Amino acid sequence: MTEIGYRIKTTCRLANMHSTMTNFATVALIIAKSEPNVFLDKLSNEKRGVISFTLRDSKRDIANCKCWGPKASVDEYNAMLQIGDVIDVIGAKVMAIMPPSFADIGAPRYQPRGTLPFALVINEGQGFLIKHSSDDVAVVQPLSQLLHQSHKPTSAALKLSDVRCVAPGAEQPPAVYIDLFVAVASLRPVRELKRKVARNGNVLMHCLELVVIDDSYPDGMVLTLWHLDWIKRAQYWQPRKTQLHLIDVRISHSRFYGCPVLSHASCTLIYENPQPLSAESQALSTFAATAPLKTFDIFAQTDMDSLPAADQIQTQMTVRQIYARAEGELKDATSEQFTSVLYGMVTKFDIDGFAMCISKKCKACHRLIPYSRNDCDNEHCLLEFSLHHSGARFEHFFNINIQLSDQTGTLLEARLSGAVAERLLAIKADAFQLLPERRKTDLKWRFLLKYFEIKLLVRKPAAMRKSLAVIVVDMELIELGRLIEKTVAF
Repeated sequence: MTEIGYRIKTTCRLANMHSTMTNFATVALIIAKSEPNVFLDKLSNEKRGVISFTLRDSKRDIANCKCWGPKASVDEYNAMLQIGDVIDVIGAKVMAIMPPSFADIGAPRYQPRGTLPFALVINEGQGFLIKHSSDDVAVVQPLSQLLHQSHKPTSAALKLSDVRCVAPGAEQPPAVYIDLFVAVASLRPVRELKRKVARNGNVLMHCLELVVIDDSYPDGMVLTLWHLDWIKRAQYWQPRKTQLHLIDVRISHSRFYGCPVLSHASCTLIYENPQPLSAESQALSTFAATAPLKTFDIFAQTDMDSLPAADQIQTQMTVRQIYARAEGELKDATSEQFTSVLYGMVTKFDIDGFAMCISKKCKACHRLIPYSRNDCDNEHCLLEFSLHHSGARFEHFFNINIQLSDQTGTLLEARLSGAVAERLLAIKADAFQLLPERRKTDLKWRFLLKYFEIKLLVRKPAAMRKSLAVIVVDMELIELGRLIEKTVAF
């Protein structure tokens, strides 16, 4: 596939394409690419494939280029050419394409929409793609800048509040493709999933979920990335700072989340931190930097700095009342959290033996780290540590699941974490791990089967967090006489 010592006699701009051209050459920027699609050629009984690149060589002109060939050739293109590369297109055939019609709304889209009525086709042996020389700064630099210059105005994008109810209902509605201008609010760890049917010989696929916000809907919406190239680029996105202009992003109803979610599709274009700065960009930047943390916050159960003051928590509730207000008949849809004072017994407090009561978080981004690992998955953190930090890249913190019972039931989801746990246990998390088992057991029985006044922050289940979160803000041992005085019938 790769041609050594090739020479381009004449190159054309994408805008100069016409359907009679069979040996078209140009220099352009890759702004999107597809996953390789490999299939068995029934005539030759060999594996062949196709991969598509979306190319741009000016602010207005965008076209798709499909490359067909043996599997090895398509795999080489996939490995060699990345989003953001400036490439030479040699020997391409120009094909006329039909403009989209109103009837196409909701139909599956397999590649981004170009701005021109033509597309390029590369066939093995008749043409090829290759990276343009990086020494040719006069050509490479202006083309590279197009990666952050959207071909649509950000002012024309919809607001999240306009679309969060676009796809209601339990049945699978047709997909809708929309334009949005949003800020990254949080990123979740990359997940590895198994396909039911292997694709291109690979049974694993990667998935990255992030939450995006704008000033119309600070609660945020989930955006899912499946494309490995975009997942790698997303590792450098910064919560509350990175802005995304999403063109033709897919919105559909998620049965898991019970609400509309966004996903990167084959036709989606993403412009990161679009330039030049617009009034919309400056307004979004200000909002993202100052927006209060919502239920999407990945650190919600470990961020102890945002807890309310214990002396401000005054409302007494039973276990049954807490569940009713969080999930049942007393649920208030206008608030996402509430506080309560519970008088009850600690019926679970496992901190000895094989109990997992210590967790790890990254020192840079505070993301939870699996206990079997010592490094954060975020490549930005790894770079930060390599340049500016030595020593341990994580820190331990208490993360104890406790259960609290009163005359109406047992609260199963309570967690005693961070600085609150260290204050109540009178020991740091690192020092606790060095204690002999007997000392840990003694600590446990200072709490287990004892009655306490417990002050709680209750975060309700939400689209971005499926489980109820109950955080202990403070707890104080209580005498039996005061307990009887405070006990109420539900």
